[in-house]
Amino acid sequence: MTTKTLAFFVAVTFSMTSAWATDRAPDATHGKILHNKNCMGCHDNHQYTRPNRIIHTFEDLSARVKFCDAAANANFSSDDLTDVVEYLNADFYKFRK
Repeated sequence: MTTKTLAFFVAVTFSMTSAWATDRAPDATHGKILHNKNCMGCHDNHQYTRPNRIIHTFEDLSARVKFCDAAANANFSSDDLTDVVEYLNADFYKFRK
């Protein structure tokens, strides 16, 4: 096997691995753990159920979680962000995706 062929197979393998990683299902249980550890310092769960809440769509929720991640310097991975959004949506917001 030539070096070019080997490099090609290595590249294909790594690209397939990252593609599979993005297809994981969101984990609301993990999202709740992350939320309780990183988000409860700034607010409690009443913020999600108040009548004048600022989140009105699933997209708003995703954007707000990303904003709060940066503001809290939580450094969530993209999977972590997805998990926190899944938890909040499942338990509080109930938006269609």
